[in-house]
Amino acid sequence: MNQETNPRKKKSPVRRILKWSGITILLLLITAIILPFIFKDKIVELAKAEINKSLNATVSWGDFDLSLITSFPDFRFTINDLRVVGKDVFVNDTLAYLPALKLDLDLMSVIKGERYQINKIILERPRILARVLPDGKTNWDITIRDTTAKPGEPAEPTNFKMSLDEFRIDKGYVVYDDAALVFKTILDDLSYTMSGDFTQDNFTMKNDLGIERWSMDYGGMTYLKRVNTKVDAAIDMDMVNSKYTFRDNEFNFNELGFSLDGFVAMPKEDIDMDLKFKAKQSEFKSFLSLIPGAYTKDFANVKTSGKLAFDGWAKGRYSEKENKMPGYALNLQVNDGFVQYPSVPKPISSINIDCKINDASGIPNDLKIDVNKFHMDFGGNPVDAQLHVATPETDASLNGWLKCSIDLATLKDVMPLEKDEMLTGKVNADVTMKGRMSQIEKEQYDQFEAKGTIAISNMLYKTTGMPDMNISALDLNFTPQFVQLTKFDSKIGKNDLHATGRIDNLMKYLFSDSALLHGNFSMNSAMMDLNEFAGEETATTAKPEETSSEPMSVIEVPANIDFVLNSTITRMIYDNINMDNVAGTIIIRDRKIDLSQLKMNLLGGSMVMNGVYSTVNPLIPKVDFKMNITDFDIQQTYNTLTTIQKFVPIGKFTTGRFSTNMDFKSDLDQTMMPVLMSVNGSGTLNTRQVVIDGFEPLKKLDEALKINKFKKVTLNDINNLTFKIENGRVTTQPFDFKVGNATGQIGGSTGIDQTINYVMNIGVPRGEFGPANAALDGMLSSATSKGIPVKLGDVVNVQATFGGTVTDPTVKVNLKEAGVNLAEQVKEQIKEIVKEKVDSVKGVVVDKACVEADNVLASAKQSAENVRQSAHKAADDAKAQAYAEADRLEKSFKNPLEKAGKKIAADAARKKADDANKAAKDAATKKYNDAVADAQRKHDEKCPPK
Repeated sequence: MNQETNPRKKKSPVRRILKWSGITILLLLITAIILPFIFKDKIVELAKAEINKSLNATVSWGDFDLSLITSFPDFRFTINDLRVVGKDVFVNDTLAYLPALKLDLDLMSVIKGERYQINKIILERPRILARVLPDGKTNWDITIRDTTAKPGEPAEPTNFKMSLDEFRIDKGYVVYDDAALVFKTILDDLSYTMSGDFTQDNFTMKNDLGIERWSMDYGGMTYLKRVNTKVDAAIDMDMVNSKYTFRDNEFNFNELGFSLDGFVAMPKEDIDMDLKFKAKQSEFKSFLSLIPGAYTKDFANVKTSGKLAFDGWAKGRYSEKENKMPGYALNLQVNDGFVQYPSVPKPISSINIDCKINDASGIPNDLKIDVNKFHMDFGGNPVDAQLHVATPETDASLNGWLKCSIDLATLKDVMPLEKDEMLTGKVNADVTMKGRMSQIEKEQYDQFEAKGTIAISNMLYKTTGMPDMNISALDLNFTPQFVQLTKFDSKIGKNDLHATGRIDNLMKYLFSDSALLHGNFSMNSAMMDLNEFAGEETATTAKPEETSSEPMSVIEVPANIDFVLNSTITRMIYDNINMDNVAGTIIIRDRKIDLSQLKMNLLGGSMVMNGVYSTVNPLIPKVDFKMNITDFDIQQTYNTLTTIQKFVPIGKFTTGRFSTNMDFKSDLDQTMMPVLMSVNGSGTLNTRQVVIDGFEPLKKLDEALKINKFKKVTLNDINNLTFKIENGRVTTQPFDFKVGNATGQIGGSTGIDQTINYVMNIGVPRGEFGPANAALDGMLSSATSKGIPVKLGDVVNVQATFGGTVTDPTVKVNLKEAGVNLAEQVKEQIKEIVKEKVDSVKGVVVDKACVEADNVLASAKQSAENVRQSAHKAADDAKAQAYAEADRLEKSFKNPLEKAGKKIAADAARKKADDANKAAKDAATKKYNDAVADAQRKHDEKCPPK
């Protein structure tokens, strides 16, 4: 047999290699599929435990996933829809929402079951809100601290340890909102990758950062608006000495690029630094791209010229303990800048800026600001200014001036406006200030030069989506003592506003963090529609769709403001409330608005209000009002105020007017509506006449009594009805009323969940019961059958108890009280009959003893039966719980081997539960039989069988 046809031909080495390689790959693939199933449940359990142990927050999550294929040789552990919500004052804050958090875990650390080593962290589309309150409290301070650990003791070990070689954020949205600093920044569409060998003492950390839109506001001013940002930086990491040196880096903000050189070191608590930055471009156009509003979509076609120099440095130590800051400097120079947008005929020319900010020592009082030159020409409208500031902490020295004359209508020739935008009017300014703060404080006004005016006339601004703004006149006069507002006439949409007054303490306010800006104004308006100022786009971290239109948003009261406004407003609209002839004093102070004797006509009546609206914590605004209300229309009030609809649902069925004196306190939500469970209040209510028609609880009462009295009720002269609101309920103290010829009293409570709990006692004339008299006659049947001639009185007293809800009420009518009253009415008659029929009464007493014994026996049997049923139910519940736990145990393991073992244990648990159930029921039945036998014996002793 030749070699070609020999069946025992020896296989080639290549085929054997391919065969065993295929088998090996197949085994690896099977292993990669099976291993995640084996370890997933344990990792999920440990992750949940670690989160709950570490975070003082409300944490929720969706599905968990574990795979090995996409991240080999690491496990990829994914937590989907992870949401972290704050507590207490941050209960409405979603600190973080992560659609997907991915952790790459070291393979061997998972297999060994030791502390799991995290090699990579990936955050996909995270939405993060970091917030600081005015008092410095932060919403990210959610780590649970071990209060039992002694100083110096190591922290309790976690189930996970960091050994990162990469950290990545994909398409994030981050908001940092600091109310203490009045600072807010938004990083929209953030992508960031950090990589390096963090296991080494010395390595290079690479940072790749991209932000599509970066905005930043500080102190009410916008410094960056939707700036495109890119950072590519390599940092040499000296982990032993905690020193980080920048090299090979580039920072780009729109068209402006920077280089950063130097280091930051944190050997202990302090921070040492020596950093320098410098603009890489020397063209003015690159700097222009950072100015909010200047970086338009056709910016590439903007004609520019001029030179730019922009650099700075920071050097020294930051020490919170020593209250020490590093020195710093910033230099900006623009020479012969020129800008002309392609769509307009005239340029902004002669742009010359020479600005130096220097504090070489880091001591705040050594700060010097020198704006030696600032000049721009807006198509024939020049603006010139100078400013020099020194020793701002001890005795601020100020020397500056501003001059401009701008025809706003010509700005369209130098700056591109949006379609449908229009701007007209004139702005003139000529202001000079020179002197020291000490001269103001010592009232040496003759030594401090402050003079000049700022005037705006016939200004009109129109744009789509906003009400037209028209300032017909604004005149400010500057003196060393104050700034006088001699005239302010404006109209925004339908709203007109006219004011005069003065602002004091302006210089102290500008140069001191703690100084208050004082103002006193007289203000009047014919129309103030606050709804025109609502509906701004607001940010949320809950969903990818970031902007939403809200009907109202929190109006934050500024800090460091002390204004008194004496206001008169002919008509004001807020939400769906129309108010007329609003007049009173409004004080803005300490982040609060204090209303003093604020009078207004609304809801068909009038009100005088005193109280406070507070945004000390802008997350939880508060109101505390005292209101004196006269003749409000009930239907208007109910249809207008959501709070009334929740707390007083009977208002829907009521017509008439009411007056009240009441206190009202509540937290407000972010739409300026009361948080109903936080509402507290009390007061008294009066009404001359109200009509209640079709209220379901009263209709049910009518059906029970069958007297056709309460379907439509008219109540007159209700005075001093006392009520209280707390814990989500309004409680009414019992008050007297009259319905036709019936008189009564009612009191109780209604909850915001629409549950009711009221008790009504009412005396109804016998003649008004009609068909219901047959039921009343039945009440007396037992007495008359024994020969007692009892007659029903003229008034029947009825007690009605209301429960359930407003729309589905329960009404229980108690006529036993009527029987008691009847017994009192015929008391003397019964005494006489008893004297005449002693023998009959004795027989009745004997019968009564047996009746009582029968009743006791029946009650004992029923009680024993109730105990037996309760015991049986408890046994069944225990059995069901044991079965459920067995089912959970059996289903909790997906590994076939472990599942088989747990099924045996689960079946044994079910058998044990069955035996315990039977034993409990047998014991209950024996107790029942013993109790019934004992009750029968006692019955026979009192009433022997005949």
